Amino acid sequence: MVKEFGAPGKDVVHKIWLEFGLNEQRMKESVEALKKWLAMEPHLPEESGSLHDARLERWLIRCKNSMERTKQSIDLYYTLKSLSPDVMCDWNPRSKWYKDVIRAFCFFPMPELTPEGDRVIMMKYLSKDAMNYLHEDLARLCLMTTEVRMCEEYCFSDIFILDLENYTVGHASKMTFTTAKKGEVCLMKAFNTRLKAFHIINAPSCADVLIWIIKTVLSSKLTSRIYVHGKDLTNFTKQVPRMCLPDDLGGTGGSLQENWNLWLKKVDSYHDWFFQHDNFKSDEKKRQGGDFNSGDLFGFEGSFRKLNVD
Repeated sequence: MVKEFGAPGKDVVHKIWLEFGLNEQRMKESVEALKKWLAMEPHLPEESGSLHDARLERWLIRCKNSMERTKQSIDLYYTLKSLSPDVMCDWNPRSKWYKDVIRAFCFFPMPELTPEGDRVIMMKYLSKDAMNYLHEDLARLCLMTTEVRMCEEYCFSDIFILDLENYTVGHASKMTFTTAKKGEVCLMKAFNTRLKAFHIINAPSCADVLIWIIKTVLSSKLTSRIYVHGKDLTNFTKQVPRMCLPDDLGGTGGSLQENWNLWLKKVDSYHDWFFQHDNFKSDEKKRQGGDFNSGDLFGFEGSFRKLNVD
C-alpha cells in the first residue's frame, strides 16, 4: 500500500534542528526575527498565519540556520514572483495548463526519508508525446511541488531522480537554456534547495543536449553530483534505498503512478492557498537601494526582465 506524504515525526524534526544548532525556543525566536525583518522591508509583502510561519522555518533549515542567507533567499523568492510570473505565478492546480502538464510530466517527493534523512524526488516524462505542454509549465509544476514541501517538509537534502524512459527528440526540441536557467535559479536560490545527488536514468542518446543544459545551469559543485545511467540500473539501485523508490524501479514504495495520484490530491488541497498567495510578491517600486539586478545570478549583466524574452 502506498504511504501518503505527511508531516514528519518529532524525532526527525529534532534531529534536523540539532544538526543546525536549533531547538524549539531558538526556532521560535528566529521565525519572529524574520517576521520583524519582513515588516521593515517596504518592497516585500505582509503575510501571516501558520503556513507563513511553517515556510519561514523551512527556509531557515534549507539555509542551514544562516539568518543572512535566509533573508536573501526570501527576498529573491518574492522578487522572482514579481519579475518572472511565467514560472512563479498562476499556480492553480485546476487550470488547463496544469491539467495538461501533469499528464506529461511528474515531479513529486517519495513519502519515505532515507536513513540519513534525505528526500527522494521523482521526475519522469509520462508520455512520448511532447505536444501538449510548455517547458515553462513544467518548471511551474516543479516549483508548485516545492512550495507545498515548504509548508510541510523536513529533511536534510534532496536526491533527484529523472527517469528519461519516455524522453524523445520531440522533448529535446522544446527545451531552452533560458527556461532551464530560470528553473534552476527559482529552485536552487529562491527555495534554496540542497541537492545531494541527481540521478538521470534510462537516458537515451537524444538526451545528450538536455544533460548538457542541466550541467551548464548548475554550479560546478552540483555538477559533480550528477550521475547518468543508461538502461542498466544496477549501480543506481545500490545508491538509493529501495524503500524510497517506486516499485517500477525495483523499490518498495508503491507504483510511480499511485504516488503521483496521491501527490496530486495533496497539491489540489492547496488550491485556495495558492490562489490567495499569488498576490504576495515584491513591489519593486518600493525597493530601497535601487533596482534589482540579476547579473550575479545569471552570469550576465542586466535586469531579470531580459530573461522573459527568449
